[in-house]
Amino acid sequence: MIQKYLEKPLLIKKRKFDIRLWVLVTHDYKCYLFKEGYVRLCSREYNLDSADTDNPFVHLTNNAI
Repeated sequence: MIQKYLEKPLLIKKRKFDIRLWVLVTHDYKCYLFKEGYVRLCSREYNLDSADTDNPFVHLTNNAI
């Protein structure tokens, strides 16, 4: 996996977020979208100050950290 860190991400109330949606793709390429997705927010406001760059709660939306 290769990815680039976004320096100016979209924010909701000054927090990074991700959107979780489920899609089923069948063997004949039909797609079905489950209508109830959800949004996960970071627990801390996004900030690129040197004190916050190492803080995982500014960058990660994972609810298991």
